[in-house]
Amino acid sequence: MMYACQLALTFDTILRKRIYIGKIMMKNNLIIILAILTMFAACGTKEEWEGEIYKEHGVMVVENRDPGLWGEEAGDKVQFMEDFSIGKYEGEDYLMFVRYLSIVVDSELNLYLLDRGNHRLLKFSNKGNFIWQTGRKGQGPGEFQYPREISISPSGEIAVQDGSALHFYTMDGDFQRTLKLRGSFMNFTILPDGRILTTKMMRGQLGLSAEYHSKEGQFLKKFPDEYRYGPKFSFGGGAWYGGEFKLYDNKIYLSLPGHYEIREYDLEGKILGKIRRDLKIKQPEIEIKENSVTFHLSDVSGPCFFYKNEMMINLVNTVEKKDEKKYELKKFMDFFNQKKQFLGTYQLPENQTLAAIDSEGHFYFIQWEPYPKVIRSKLILF
Repeated sequence: MMYACQLALTFDTILRKRIYIGKIMMKNNLIIILAILTMFAACGTKEEWEGEIYKEHGVMVVENRDPGLWGEEAGDKVQFMEDFSIGKYEGEDYLMFVRYLSIVVDSELNLYLLDRGNHRLLKFSNKGNFIWQTGRKGQGPGEFQYPREISISPSGEIAVQDGSALHFYTMDGDFQRTLKLRGSFMNFTILPDGRILTTKMMRGQLGLSAEYHSKEGQFLKKFPDEYRYGPKFSFGGGAWYGGEFKLYDNKIYLSLPGHYEIREYDLEGKILGKIRRDLKIKQPEIEIKENSVTFHLSDVSGPCFFYKNEMMINLVNTVEKKDEKKYELKKFMDFFNQKKQFLGTYQLPENQTLAAIDSEGHFYFIQWEPYPKVIRSKLILF
């Protein structure tokens, strides 16, 4: 593979020319070091982006093609340095979790963890220290039956999805109120003006739609776009697979689960752009019987996350069928730059997935085995 440049000056050459860095002025020292680092960085990048930008029905599309700007060096470009982890196999009760976790991080980098199986909400400091926990199984105020997702409202309340309801807590863990929304939903996003966007289950086909609700929980309108794929079912009943809306910089993003396309919307649901990559997403195996439907594991694209204002990261799950009962699941993070150009792919460790990126750029991974825990790490790019 040809690169934009070759390293023009090696450290051996520096030594042969008798440049003694320790004896020159600090200004020249910094210039030399920065020049060398710049050359190293440039040599790990391809000369040209292999892609195309065009309009489709008036919407700007960024079409990306492999192997990305990082090229064959993509696997060596990304590393993570762990800050701390939260979770133990044995120890304090507030550190032992059941498998399924949801997390959110506030502006001060405190972490709120929804331990679904234990029906509780916990708060940890930006150093990973335990602060409080609240909730238990039940139907009373502040109790959970089917906790699923968690978010932070613009007013600074912690919202927990419990079936078709949202429970709100202060950042000190005090229960405030419950909103009951129309029908069932899979996950939710709270917009800057307080409106609630819920992801809805499709009926009769794979896919997703969404609805807007007021901050008081009243239905307002449907999201103008919806996504369907796969065969239709002749009977009623719901089917949903993948897909999750993400909010960033007053825009809504949706990574389609059935093929590689990330859609960008304004807060009213008007589509602004599409980001694509030439990666085929394998469709799920579906068994349709007289009055039931069964879905087998398949590839899924999304959701996407944002690293400061520098990069977008899209999760991709791939499934390889080994035999009738055994599947191999792999998780990847696709990196895109500010121009929405594909950089490269990083494979996540087994039994680990990306759950959040905070405002300072820390990555939060959830690891399931050998026991559930949250890992906060710093991104290092080479």
